[in-house]
Amino acid sequence: MFKTIYLLLTFFLLVSCGTQQQLKKSFTGKPSSVLEPRFGKPVTIIETAGDSVYIFEKTEALRSAEISQGKMTLDPILTPKVNKTERFYFTVKNGLIIKTRFEEEYER
Repeated sequence: MFKTIYLLLTFFLLVSCGTQQQLKKSFTGKPSSVLEPRFGKPVTIIETAGDSVYIFEKTEALRSAEISQGKMTLDPILTPKVNKTERFYFTVKNGLIIKTRFEEEYER
């Protein structure tokens, strides 16, 4: 019984603390004007029947890092440099945000 409650509590915490859930809590139901101060100008606006999808992008260059092996070696193992792109999708209907979505993409 205790294990079941512990597993359910752990699952609930993992699901409720994710980036997607935080976006949903923070922006759903609010006017679209709150997006520009936080994300800047949208990269793309897609007009569909009755609503619009605002797409915002943040790009960050991640440097290479050495992977520690816990022992002394002559040849260190390095991770490659990558560009991380975060995309935020907000569906807006009648000036209010009704849906949010988040994507991450890594490119070498």
